[in-house]
Amino acid sequence: MLDYFIKRFFLNKGYLKNCTFAFLFICILKILFMNIHNKMASAVLRVFVGLVFISSAVLKYISIDIFDLYVFEHNLFSISVTETLTRLLITAECVIGIMLILNVYARVFYYSAVFLLAGFTIYLFLLSYFFDVDITNCHCFGKVIVMSRTESIIKNCILLFCLVFVSPKFYVFKKWENWLAIGLGIVAFATFMIINTPNYLYTMVHREKIQIDVPMYKSALQNSGKEKEFTDGKQIICLYSASCKYCKRAAAKLHLIMKNNQLPENKIKTVFWSGNPDTTIYNFYSEQKISLPEYTTFRVDTFLSITDGSMPIILFSDNGTIVHRANYITLNEKDVVRFLK
Repeated sequence: MLDYFIKRFFLNKGYLKNCTFAFLFICILKILFMNIHNKMASAVLRVFVGLVFISSAVLKYISIDIFDLYVFEHNLFSISVTETLTRLLITAECVIGIMLILNVYARVFYYSAVFLLAGFTIYLFLLSYFFDVDITNCHCFGKVIVMSRTESIIKNCILLFCLVFVSPKFYVFKKWENWLAIGLGIVAFATFMIINTPNYLYTMVHREKIQIDVPMYKSALQNSGKEKEFTDGKQIICLYSASCKYCKRAAAKLHLIMKNNQLPENKIKTVFWSGNPDTTIYNFYSEQKISLPEYTTFRVDTFLSITDGSMPIILFSDNGTIVHRANYITLNEKDVVRFLK
């Protein structure tokens, strides 16, 4: 009956001219009309998909700073809103994964998993057309497992295919499930917000005083021969170590703030300590896919005396006068935009 239906309404009318696509379409229809839901297979695949969701959440959270910057690069939200939304997404993935494994509230979380996978698959298809972002890693599993856009689409399709064989009918609702779902969601979100607090919340609680030796900084800048370039108008002066991971993240964060707000990149200047070869400094920026800005170097002992060993330090310089200081955590998008505009 099904074969007749397919031949009568599809193959004969030319809707599927390509034989390969016709064969795949027939297979899909047959799968949908077959009784494919086996209780054991459903349980195994449900647990498998749940474990993948939990792994995705945990691995994203391990490198949450990088994931924050990846989402911020889309230029849809401010950095503060982005830091909250990324933790909400990680919470959703984690809760969906746990609920699928426990077979609790199965119908709701089954369709939540399908919706999330389908939504991200569509997003990946459209990514290069609507967003100017790095597509070498989609950050599905953070920076631990690097997956390209194509690999991520294939992964999502495999998970969706697994969910075809998972049936919510092997599930009986229990009265306490509502409270468990709500409680788990609240606890998970609170945990992700507390363990690695968004920078905007951290700065509300901890008022950090960023100290530098200003006279020594001005003296070192004069001796470097770059005083005019570094004191002409409003400048963002970044004191970095080429081997510091937080300096690299600060450079990426500042670059995205400038890019998303259409601020001139030539307003950024950098200071490294001497002894770093030019290739090391070049690699510092090329790893972040950032153009090399104008920079100078200070002697190591002078650099460490100025910063007291703290890095990165970002100085807001108005004609050579330091009007504001920040580090990676306290570097705020609003402060940068307000200062340069």
